[in-house]
Amino acid sequence: MENLQKGVLEKSKMFFYSAHQSKDIFFYPLSAGHFYCNSDYRVQRNHFDSILITHIIRGSFSFLADGQELTVKAGETAVIDCFKEHTYYTNDSFEAYWIHIKGNNTKALFTELTGRFGNIIGFDNEIEMQIKDIYNLIKNNESISESNMSLKIYGLIISLFNANENNTCSNTIIQTAINYMNQNYQNKLTVKNIADHINMSPSQFSRQFKKQTGTSPYDYLLGIRLTKAKELLKNTSLPISEISYQTGFANDSSFIYFFKKHEEISPLKFRNILF
Repeated sequence: MENLQKGVLEKSKMFFYSAHQSKDIFFYPLSAGHFYCNSDYRVQRNHFDSILITHIIRGSFSFLADGQELTVKAGETAVIDCFKEHTYYTNDSFEAYWIHIKGNNTKALFTELTGRFGNIIGFDNEIEMQIKDIYNLIKNNESISESNMSLKIYGLIISLFNANENNTCSNTIIQTAINYMNQNYQNKLTVKNIADHINMSPSQFSRQFKKQTGTSPYDYLLGIRLTKAKELLKNTSLPISEISYQTGFANDSSFIYFFKKHEEISPLKFRNILF
């Protein structure tokens, strides 16, 4: 590979992709590469409108996230917001597959992912295979529709989420909490009640629950109550006051307010909808 930047070794490869249509609908790659770099490698930019996903094969890769230096090791994946000022480099050397992605909802997904799990994703073979697959599609200039390319990128994004959600111990604890909510949603549950049931402090439980599910325990409980209320509205002739009571809402008015806020329709109008 000729005319590489400083620190990028000659055996490195880089390829580009141009989306022809539907940029506002689909995810798409801007470029992808398989880099071998030494300690001279450093990138510093004001912006390069994309999200960078870099999977490290060997060595280490460092970057700045909100002023903090983070280092990714072999088997891990870095997710970097290049829409704003960013810097990445290596203090020794590394081999990595990387891809810059863009799309209408890219920044929102980045915010959700890093807000829950941070910028470094732990070891996961699926992520490495998916990045390599996208890289090879671009490298070989294979015929693939933009919708299918978008699907592959979305699959990669889902794998980034799943890599952090596949902690069996944590999943079991959170599932126990969810089961408890499903069995007791009609009662006056608090976050402390639920946390006590699984022997965790309320703050630790709330953090772990949000990390695993993407929402707070209280909002999840309200979702359970809303679902149960819909079932009662459609499958029974119970009055609103009784449904409010049976689903754990404090009173009729709070139930109606919450229902309209989330469904944009009153409970009575919902009851009359044909499915």
